[in-house]
This record gives sequence, C-alpha cells and structure tokens, in this order.
Amino acid sequence: MTYYTQALDRAVEVFGTRERAEIWLEKMSAELGAAPNQLLEDKAGFERVLRHIHSVDLAMHLD
Repeated sequence: MTYYTQALDRAVEVFGTRERAEIWLEKMSAELGAAPNQLLEDKAGFERVLRHIHSVDLAMHLD
C-alpha cells in the first residue's frame, strides 16, 4: 500500500467522503508548506501528513 493510499484512507475517515479527502490532499496547506499529496513520497512526509490529518480531526470535533 502506498503512502498516498494510506493517507487517503485516513483522510476519508476524517472528511467523510473520498471526494472531500482527495480535494484536501491536493489543496495547498499553509501549515505543511505544500499540498499534502506532495509530501507523500517518503516516510517522513507521510508522517507529517498523518499528524496534520490528526490535528484537523481534533479541530473538527471540538465542542
């Protein structure tokens, strides 16, 4: 399984649909300094993207 596929699977869990997750992965992120999909070529970038997805998930579920 590629880093992209793993990140996409996690993003779908957070954003609810594959379409939303794909859009998010392609969109420039000020926090990451690049679009998330541009960072998925190596393990370090993949881990940065997963941490960012986790922070987005937490922010979306604050009450």
